Amino acid sequence: MRRRLTLCLIILMVMVIVLSGCKSQETNKPEATATPAPSARETAAPEETEPSGSEMLEADPNVYATGMPIVKDKITVSIMGAKHPIHGEWSNMVFFKIMEEKTNIAFTYNTPAWELFTEQKNLAFTTGSYPEVFFGAMLTPKEEVTYGSQGILLPLEEYIDKYCPNIVAMFEQNPGLRASITAPDGHIYSLPNYTTAPLAMAAQPNWVNYEWMKALGIEESDLPTTLDGLYELLVRFKTEDPNGNGQADEIPYTFSDKVGDGLFNNFLPPFGIPSKRAFVTSDGVVKYGFLEPNFIHFLEFVNRLWEEKLIDQDSFAQDWSAKTGKSQSNLVGMTVEAVPDTAFGIPEPEEAVKYPMMPAWGTQYSPQATLRTTGLATGTFAITDKCKNVEAMMRWVDYLYSEEGSLLIHYGPEGNLYRVLPDGMFEYIIPTDGRGVEEKRGGEITPDCGLPLPKWVRPQTETNWNSVLQQQRAAQVDKKLWPYAVLPMPNLFFTLEEQEQLDIITIDLYKYEDENAVKFITGELPLSEWSKFTDQLKKMGVEELIRITQAAYDRWKAAQ
Repeated sequence: MRRRLTLCLIILMVMVIVLSGCKSQETNKPEATATPAPSARETAAPEETEPSGSEMLEADPNVYATGMPIVKDKITVSIMGAKHPIHGEWSNMVFFKIMEEKTNIAFTYNTPAWELFTEQKNLAFTTGSYPEVFFGAMLTPKEEVTYGSQGILLPLEEYIDKYCPNIVAMFEQNPGLRASITAPDGHIYSLPNYTTAPLAMAAQPNWVNYEWMKALGIEESDLPTTLDGLYELLVRFKTEDPNGNGQADEIPYTFSDKVGDGLFNNFLPPFGIPSKRAFVTSDGVVKYGFLEPNFIHFLEFVNRLWEEKLIDQDSFAQDWSAKTGKSQSNLVGMTVEAVPDTAFGIPEPEEAVKYPMMPAWGTQYSPQATLRTTGLATGTFAITDKCKNVEAMMRWVDYLYSEEGSLLIHYGPEGNLYRVLPDGMFEYIIPTDGRGVEEKRGGEITPDCGLPLPKWVRPQTETNWNSVLQQQRAAQVDKKLWPYAVLPMPNLFFTLEEQEQLDIITIDLYKYEDENAVKFITGELPLSEWSKFTDQLKKMGVEELIRITQAAYDRWKAAQ
């Protein structure tokens, strides 16, 4: 039976917990079917009742079987996750404070900086200094299989079936999802971030500087749908002084990525190549982007942009903050970002909505094409063998897959970032300190900003907003990107033996690819040496990698 949860009483529920310190939510039932966006009246929160002693779990007498709080006596659990540049301190975030009040579970935090996180995570595994729980740790399938087989990451499937009705409901309503997060040994070692909303599944878009468009007399309908048209637009951004300061300081396009994935994600699909590495064709054949004939044409295009300084020459070296600092200073014509207000530093939605999304592009080699994701980000939550409160943490994370919990981790409680209107729609509360909504969300409300965290995002969570900016984003994705979106590859798991083979191949292969691809883009290596590059990939085992990936894809396909 589906219990509709409410937005408008989230903050009331929190107040009740704070004031009484002893009440709890009676039910935490999974939803049976997907339904339209709820109204405030329809989604009234379940009454909170005090758990009785008879409701304690047999496996852990300190854990209540249902309701809130989750534990009778307060516990503290160590977690580790990646701190995105937009994040404030996790310990000060509203989400964690409210969850502590609701559940009686507190945390100690180890949050290395985003750019250092992979190194620190690897070090934690190597030295044995890993936490009880990984939260927002971006665990890879390789790490799940490797450390799951070693007993460091615990299998979660039995706990899911016993204590996680919301996760079970997510599996039931989305056939194939459970198989997609199950390792080849049959175990589930991590929980995902899952969404079915096109707004969240489309590739991160390119946003265009409206002030520059206005200065050059460019209408949104004039934005290019081909890469040739994009080139012409970037040239105008470079040469016609659109910021009006009389200086040649314009940066037509900027990104921040030392290996250039932003360039590949944006410009490879129009050449008929969904990924620089492994991808699967519509007839189920695994291919490899670097080996595709059209890859050389992609390089010719981006090298031309680089040589003519239509791409920011700092793009491979700068971090996100440096990139955003430029785009928010009216120095950039186009940039990749989740939202235009963050991209160009426009906190007022009525103004930010004027900054349009760039359409998908096509070429003579392919019609318009852009990337999409599976809607599934694996590795967002895992429990290690150090955890002394597994049942409690599984109940804690299951709440985030309820509609109420998903909203809480995604946007925080009502009254901080949004309010609920009489018709049940959500409305942003615009910060008064000059920050954009996303900057406040990631700075003080929740780490679920720039970082995939465990939750189940229903479409209405993204679209049920009385917000011109949110409506603009959804409408533009639906019109400009989603009809042309292609999925390179579903989420795959490899067996331990396959993973060992891949490790041997990729440890040198990926480094060689990344280093040399950047050199081809920047002209440090001439394109005349491209055939030598691809020959070397074959010598390094790329064809064996393709064979292994094909086997994993075939298993995934058979399990659907």
